[in-house]
Amino acid sequence: MALDLPGITLRLAQTDDLPQIVNLERLAFAPLQSNTEIERDWFPQGLNPPGRRQFLAIEDLTRLGIGVYTQIDLALFIESQEFPTMGIAGVAVAPEGRKQRIARLLLEHALDHARTRQIPLIMLYPFQHGFYRQLGWAWVGRVHQYPVACRSLPLYPERFGIIPYDPEQHQSALQQIYQQSAARHNGWLKRQSSHWQSRLARNHGREIYCYVESGKLLGYVVFQFNFPETPLFQSLGLVVQEWVALTAEAYRGILGFLAALEDQVEVVVWNTYPEDPFPYLLKEQQRHRVAGQHSPLYGLTHRFGEMGGGFMWRLADLTAAFQLRPIQSGSAFTLTFQIDDPILGEQTLTVNFAAGQMQIVKKVAPAILKTSIAHLTELFCGLRRSTELVWTREIEFEGDRSLLQKLDIAWQSTPPFCWDFF
Repeated sequence: MALDLPGITLRLAQTDDLPQIVNLERLAFAPLQSNTEIERDWFPQGLNPPGRRQFLAIEDLTRLGIGVYTQIDLALFIESQEFPTMGIAGVAVAPEGRKQRIARLLLEHALDHARTRQIPLIMLYPFQHGFYRQLGWAWVGRVHQYPVACRSLPLYPERFGIIPYDPEQHQSALQQIYQQSAARHNGWLKRQSSHWQSRLARNHGREIYCYVESGKLLGYVVFQFNFPETPLFQSLGLVVQEWVALTAEAYRGILGFLAALEDQVEVVVWNTYPEDPFPYLLKEQQRHRVAGQHSPLYGLTHRFGEMGGGFMWRLADLTAAFQLRPIQSGSAFTLTFQIDDPILGEQTLTVNFAAGQMQIVKKVAPAILKTSIAHLTELFCGLRRSTELVWTREIEFEGDRSLLQKLDIAWQSTPPFCWDFF
């Protein structure tokens, strides 16, 4: 794995680097803002607060920063198993340094650090999925969004269990039910205090409500009132940023509470994971109508939800990943993976699937699955099936085809979803 570019030094950022880093981040992500605004809003704790490390690429000749990225210590859940994860954020390259493989240098550096620390997964939110895909990342994070008329929501009686969030009374219980739910959902982060500080902050227009039953908090919803300057919002709307419900009553309470706002709120934007039953519960399965913009699909079908292309994952340390991931029960089998990695080159791994776990063995199996690291990541997290990928010729297989069905059963899982952005 090549980690060097001639004339470029990559090192941990230091306090004196903050002005350069602020300018790099501004030019890459918010060129219309000032450096003062970026430093105030993006770096309230300065550089390298606990759990975050900023790395700066410097031109040896000019001694100026030309690229930057951040490593974030994370943990997420797959099949109720906690996975140490490296988050990557703020990958920025100076305008004069673009198309010179500097971004690739930063990402290779992150992968090398993850493997050194035996971290199984790397996670990021891409500016372009295609750019990261060519370096081995896989798009695994689907978000479903439903902009619907508030009057289409069901007015469930459980809405009477909803009360306003009180930090002193509810914060501990709220964090606890999130953690309970996170352990049951693939991809949800195990949040640290730094995550909660931003998530529960009272920003302008943001509201938090809790569902309480017999004095016990069982669910909550975080949403943002909005008057955006877009045709969608002709009057007040709200965007659901996160919801958690431990019980059906809590879920119905959240929906019923939002439905009761119809005299004030015209449209609700419900963000959620693909398996959420939300679309089946509505009175009308159609997108909120905007005057002059209604155009049915095929002349007959109402427009409805939208799918967002969210986060990407990349398997980093394959040994750590395979040893951690639980598998579904089934008959034992052994499979060899030949993995094409654009950064690490070709890797071969033989895995025995038995008794709810995977064990790496030395002897190569007669059945061989040839795959890219990106497709292996898709399979590993339950997003796609090997039988499908062989059928579309995205991967190749040699050997007993019945082992593909066994692999699909072993790795069967709900595809990952995450509420957090970074």
